[in-house]
Amino acid sequence: MYILPLALKQEIGRYNDLIKAYQSKEIDPKEFKAFRVPMGIYEQRKDGTYMVRVRCSAGYIAPVQLKRIAEIAQKYSSQLIHITTRQELQIQNLALKDTYPILQELYAIGLASRGGGGNTVRNIMASVDAGISKDEVFDVTPYNIALTNYLIAQPDSWTLPRKYKITFSGSDNDNAFAAFNDLGFIARIKEGQKGFKVYIGGSLGSKPMVGHVLFDFLPAEDILYVADAVKELFSRYGNRRNKHKARLRFVFYRLGKEKVFEIFKQIYDALKQANQLALNLPLLPESSTINLPVEAPVDKTAFALWQKRYVTQQKQTGYISILVPFEYGDVKSDVIKNLGEFLIPFGEDVVRFSMRQNIHLRNIPKQYAATVFNFLQKTGVDTAQSYILNALVSCTGANTCRLGICLSKGALGRLRKKLASSGLDLDQLKEIRINVSGCPNSCGQQTNADIGFYGKVGRTDRMFPAYHVVAGAVIGNGSPQLAEPVGSVSARDMPDLTIDILRGYLNNKGANDSFSDYYKAGGSEEIKKLCLKYSNIPDFEDDKNYYFDWGSDQIFSLAGKGAGECSAGLFDMIDVDYNTIRQSRDEIKEATDDNNISSLLAKIVTASSRMLLITKGIEPKDRAGIFDGFTERFIKAGLVSEKYSAIVNTVKNVDYTDLSSQKNLVFDLAADVIDLYENMDDSLQFPAEKEMEQSKEEITNKVTVRKDLRGVACPMNFVMTKIELAKLKSDDVLEVLLDDGEPIENVPGSVKGEGHKILVQERIGNYWSVVVQKR
Repeated sequence: MYILPLALKQEIGRYNDLIKAYQSKEIDPKEFKAFRVPMGIYEQRKDGTYMVRVRCSAGYIAPVQLKRIAEIAQKYSSQLIHITTRQELQIQNLALKDTYPILQELYAIGLASRGGGGNTVRNIMASVDAGISKDEVFDVTPYNIALTNYLIAQPDSWTLPRKYKITFSGSDNDNAFAAFNDLGFIARIKEGQKGFKVYIGGSLGSKPMVGHVLFDFLPAEDILYVADAVKELFSRYGNRRNKHKARLRFVFYRLGKEKVFEIFKQIYDALKQANQLALNLPLLPESSTINLPVEAPVDKTAFALWQKRYVTQQKQTGYISILVPFEYGDVKSDVIKNLGEFLIPFGEDVVRFSMRQNIHLRNIPKQYAATVFNFLQKTGVDTAQSYILNALVSCTGANTCRLGICLSKGALGRLRKKLASSGLDLDQLKEIRINVSGCPNSCGQQTNADIGFYGKVGRTDRMFPAYHVVAGAVIGNGSPQLAEPVGSVSARDMPDLTIDILRGYLNNKGANDSFSDYYKAGGSEEIKKLCLKYSNIPDFEDDKNYYFDWGSDQIFSLAGKGAGECSAGLFDMIDVDYNTIRQSRDEIKEATDDNNISSLLAKIVTASSRMLLITKGIEPKDRAGIFDGFTERFIKAGLVSEKYSAIVNTVKNVDYTDLSSQKNLVFDLAADVIDLYENMDDSLQFPAEKEMEQSKEEITNKVTVRKDLRGVACPMNFVMTKIELAKLKSDDVLEVLLDDGEPIENVPGSVKGEGHKILVQERIGNYWSVVVQKR
């Protein structure tokens, strides 16, 4: 439903070029990873095995697309498709060579993986029942898609300090977790106008935080301005040096709420004043006429129980929503293919992925309930279990993730079996959220669960798999609250502890008590006592089972654990050139041949010129682009001395004959670039630029006249600039606003040609501010 960015086809082509360069060892693996990961392609725990994460805004996908994804997976030998907790799909267990044709085939059906990983705008979520809920204020889906279309078309959405997560909820129950995302919108209507309550800075990872209320009511048409302003704030002030403190919430921890809000307002007001962003809401697919036979259920008793557990009446009379459960979001590709094909006659708007890793069907005429039930039974989808058994959430864990500590899916698999035979009334537990992550990261969203776990290494005289335990999260109704730490437990005892907690809840809750009600009314202390009950871990010789993870026949270790790929990007690429400089300098010390020394010096000049280009958003397409970019953005900008111009041009022209005699100058260039890097701040600014920023502010305060010439074409914009300058006295200052493209390329040069001085030339969004001092 979203619109693919114009640049995507070219980026997919470039990705293919980089695959070839990586496989032929022409580029550093870090350089390849820095491009691959933001394209939504991750290496799994097994070396050489990859997955592609497909963007599904608001969890939406058309049945035809669903079927094609399964066919694409099967074509490239993947039998497993995974539904994520951010309402996306992952095609898993792929060879690297197959990822490029997969991106091409996704593009052909209107889907992309761009932004599925890395320091990017991630998949934008929405309430799974958006558009069909009886309780929603209004359907947030069009707003989600409109914001997606805008953000994924912006180049700076792919070069952020860390991931940027956004979500939309249709009501105050906040079932899309607006209060727990970097930016969250909750639908509201005020005096007949649609709008949103807006949260900023929420997150579930290390040092989690509930978001702050940024707007109690924001008119709906302003969501692009808010999302853009938050992105700009994050880009400027996010910590790019330390990926562990790079999320937006750490800007709040460092600067404080008041300062962050002040900065946001400055950026937001400037964007609003420019008035360049228009919200274009898409038309949603209309319901179809269905020409299928109406079936009777093959098993009436099972059908009645299934309806009670998995079928919900929509706000649209005569239509139902059906939850199709999958264990931990893992689905065989042939099941997805059959489901997609079956759903095609029901229209385009019948599928949503949920944050609990299931599929929700919608807009199904109620007379077809039995038809769907019969199909699911034939397809092998589990329709007989209580809902809670199909709503346990786990990240992929150490099965495939390089960061995973514990086999979270294995632990939940054991819990599922124990719950099924526990004797508890599982239908009373339908609303309970149990979430598990295999490591302290929050891909399993444990900190917004009723009962949550995240993996850690336990120790006696040796390591064993274990979990931190958290509980008591509150979602929605204006008082969001993170789950609190309540103890820890071995992986071996985790299923038994969970059942004990659920039994305590059922035995002590009031008639209408939620788990959070029970938790606040004394349940927290009971859970802490239960954790202590399981705190004694037998020695290895007494019970070896504690030292094996669920589903593994190997003694627990961290073998196979490696660096995660989520934050791949800017600093990986800088490190490639930084290491090249150091290595080449060391080799020169041992070298005796002048030609070899000259070649190594050329490598240093090339690496020095390229090293910091990415901080300016420059990704050179060819060799000449490296030196041109460095000359323009570093030498001419005054960040690096003019004395290096000649040597940079020498290497650009592949003339190395006299380089060995200029060794000290080359070393000085490298030292100056490294010094720039080491003094760069978290927002990628260098000390000299900060001084320039201060002088810019002084210049701006001297502006005599401002003229907005956006929308005025060449040469009329230059004519109008001349007219304004003619009105001024010598040394007066004029600011003109110009469009990108021909206006900014032509007008400043023409003004300088007439003897006036350009004091500032600065991009602001998609236009430019040019400050001119009259001669």
